[in-house]
Amino acid sequence: MGADWIQGPYLYKLYNSYGLDLTQIAMLFLTGFVSGAFAGTAVGSLADTWGRKRICIVFCCTLLTALSLRLVNAYMLLFLSHVLSGLATALMYSVFESWYVSEHTSRGFPAEWRARTFALATLLNSVVAILAGILANSLVDIWGFKAPYVASMLLVCFVATTVISTWTENYGSNSQSKEVNLLKTLTTGLATMVKSRNILVIGTAQTFFECSMYIFVLLYTPAIEESINNAAGSMSANVPLGYLFSTMMLAVMVGSLTFQVMETQAKKGPRFCMQFTEDRLLTLALAFASCAFMLMAYQGHASTTTLLLAYHIFEFTTGLYYPSISSLKADAIPEETRAAVMTLLRIPMNLAVGVIMWHVDDMPASMLFSICGIMTSVGSFLVIAFYRP
Repeated sequence: MGADWIQGPYLYKLYNSYGLDLTQIAMLFLTGFVSGAFAGTAVGSLADTWGRKRICIVFCCTLLTALSLRLVNAYMLLFLSHVLSGLATALMYSVFESWYVSEHTSRGFPAEWRARTFALATLLNSVVAILAGILANSLVDIWGFKAPYVASMLLVCFVATTVISTWTENYGSNSQSKEVNLLKTLTTGLATMVKSRNILVIGTAQTFFECSMYIFVLLYTPAIEESINNAAGSMSANVPLGYLFSTMMLAVMVGSLTFQVMETQAKKGPRFCMQFTEDRLLTLALAFASCAFMLMAYQGHASTTTLLLAYHIFEFTTGLYYPSISSLKADAIPEETRAAVMTLLRIPMNLAVGVIMWHVDDMPASMLFSICGIMTSVGSFLVIAFYRP
């Protein structure tokens, strides 16, 4: 994740320096999401039979190539870069988690430790993101917008070396399949989803939240720059995006710490705290995210301070969201189809973001933020109404 965080804050600015406008940038984002929906699903689903460690290595090679292409100011190469990074992102958010859950189970660790591990992972991820944002800001000041991407490539090489040298292989069953059948794997995963109402509810909530999150990633930089420029009455704003990113990641860290405290209290604390189970915490995360997006929707009428507050509220909910959704998926999805189901769950999100990216030039940021607010509020309602522990 550090490799992702260090280059994330400056993607919009890098493409601006290449002379691309918001529509062209949105089309590159669209390419990544479409790639994740199809290529990512195909490759990620093979992890259950081909081996999750092996697919993690594929992720490293794919991301390394994508980052290399991103250093070249040629639109077709940037297009190819996003095809590869879309595939890599789909793998990053499904196969690594599948590998961990399987390893946790095979080593005989208690199931209740998974929620704590996911919360700790989110916390450490936030710390890494904070440091990455600060480092990215310094690298850009010294060497320019391409520097974080070179640093990201070095981190990916380190990850690949670690996975190859220290990880064990695991599969969706007790032994490696002799025949890898993609269609059968996807069909089995889809059947698992359809039979479980909880998986469908979790998947829908994931689609609404993460679709909103990726729209936020595209819009937060131009929105804050526009707000500052309007306040200053000029176009000279030079926002320290690395530092802004770090403070937002601090909010994520606070969210993950809140999850740890509430999850512990739900099991051992007073009666009032026992209601804060993972599904209730997910409901709260979605509800607060909706409020944050509605604040962002009024960016044209709100102060820069209000907009920044909304950004940080949303990032707090992200810290609450990830350990909650990961814990619920670990409980609901059976081991033999885990990677397939998790990659299938990302298809609606990728396609929904793709549709919105296609029309990003037709809608103002306030309308897009409003759509995000509606999606997260609907997600919150679905979880509280239909999820059954």
